[in-house]
Amino acid sequence: MNNLPPEYHLPIIWSGIFLCGWLVQLYYLFFYFLRGTKPSKPSSTKKPGVSVIVCARNEERNLMEHIPLIMEQDYPNFELVIVNDSSWDDTEAILKAMQVRYKNIHVVNLDEEKQNMQGKKFALTLGIKAAKHDIMLLTDADCTPLSNKWIAGIVSHMGEEKEVALGVSLFHKHKGWLNRIIRYDGLMTAVHYIGFANAGKPYMGVGRNLAYHRNLFFKVGGFKSHYSIASGDDDLFINQVANSKNTSTAIELSEQTISEPKKTWQSWFTQKRRHFSTAPYYKQNHKTMLALWPLSLLVMWIGFAGSIVFHKLLLIVGSMLLVRYIVQVAILHKISKRMSQSRDIVWLAPFLEMHLNVLNLGLYFSNLLRKPQKWN
Repeated sequence: MNNLPPEYHLPIIWSGIFLCGWLVQLYYLFFYFLRGTKPSKPSSTKKPGVSVIVCARNEERNLMEHIPLIMEQDYPNFELVIVNDSSWDDTEAILKAMQVRYKNIHVVNLDEEKQNMQGKKFALTLGIKAAKHDIMLLTDADCTPLSNKWIAGIVSHMGEEKEVALGVSLFHKHKGWLNRIIRYDGLMTAVHYIGFANAGKPYMGVGRNLAYHRNLFFKVGGFKSHYSIASGDDDLFINQVANSKNTSTAIELSEQTISEPKKTWQSWFTQKRRHFSTAPYYKQNHKTMLALWPLSLLVMWIGFAGSIVFHKLLLIVGSMLLVRYIVQVAILHKISKRMSQSRDIVWLAPFLEMHLNVLNLGLYFSNLLRKPQKWN
């Protein structure tokens, strides 16, 4: 560069910055995210016993709506374990009525005074201890299975070697920008953990659709290593126990669940801050690979802005930026064919991505100043 005229120095620097970010972005898109379009092959045709675990606090309406959908699953041997986590609405009465209707519902009632773990972990631990089968299938009271083959689909990805199955759980479509942000965030979260798992680097799952062997839970002492953290009953546990050999992914529509998103920015911010609070406890290599995605996006945009100011190669840099977004939209479009309620937001990906990253940055700094609220 010393042999070049001085007026070329800054353009080359800014172009180099842009190129670094751009190359990392394409690497992630092709090497990780594209893998999210491919489901794991079923590992077993057996129908082992399954314990579906639901922790519920003041979820009377959701339980009335969703318990029948779970109990009508086309699967020969399963039970539903519901942990009534210190509810003060009519949850207990509804569960008693449901037990009369369905004989394979087991209810665990938890008093708030008896809790000795933060958040949802104590309730979930009691549910797992009360389960009679080896396979634990976790979901939430507000989640709807997308088919009556949900249990069968998830279990087909488990076997003697596959001890963990990462399912997908997205959100219902409604009007408004907030709903699009939430659905895009849910889609990208799934794209990340499914893509990384299919690349042999599983790092998290979502408790709305997640299965693992009961023995695996007790082998590591349950949530012992992170019981003091309010969140993490799903992602921190999977971060601890999952590896390239024991983990599979389940992304067919029949294997998914869907739930209602938050209706206000404030409630969504509170939920996101709680999720962000677990990230510092991930394994270091997982933190690095997750941080490189937004960091490279920022570097790419900084390089692009600098390139516009300092030289006239806008057509080349702009074309490369366009290629990046065409690749992103093409991959997301392919993924959305397997993901419920996602196709309409794919075309808005560049705008949703930009807005979401700004919000995430603000939420990150908010967590540094004040700890998030615990699960309720």
